[in-house]
Amino acid sequence: MKRVLAITLLGFLAACSGGDEKPSGWEGEWTATWETDPASFEGIEGISDYTMPGMVIFGPEMVNIKAYGFEGCVFSKDTLDHSLRWRVSNDSLILINDEDTPGMVYQIKEKTTDLIRLQLMEDIFLTLEK
Repeated sequence: MKRVLAITLLGFLAACSGGDEKPSGWEGEWTATWETDPASFEGIEGISDYTMPGMVIFGPEMVNIKAYGFEGCVFSKDTLDHSLRWRVSNDSLILINDEDTPGMVYQIKEKTTDLIRLQLMEDIFLTLEK
């Protein structure tokens, strides 16, 4: 019985870990645009733009995200520059700050050789272009 349980557990672990990979086509420099729906921020003063430009650079283990905020931007008025670990699991891009902190999970909506469309939560969209 223990042997059957061990074999079942090993099979389950192999199936679960099979979705985590560093798929080809991600590495390199991408132009980034974050956007959200203005309707989500109706009535909030000082917001004049619902997009933010930036760059995302995927390396073998780390991703560097540069987001160019500005006055009136719904996302940030400051420029952000942050490096994180990354992985892809099934239909998600997972950004990991450290092992003890849950990362951000973007759902992959579309992926071609020169375009990636991602969604964070319900109303934040990230388009990456080579």
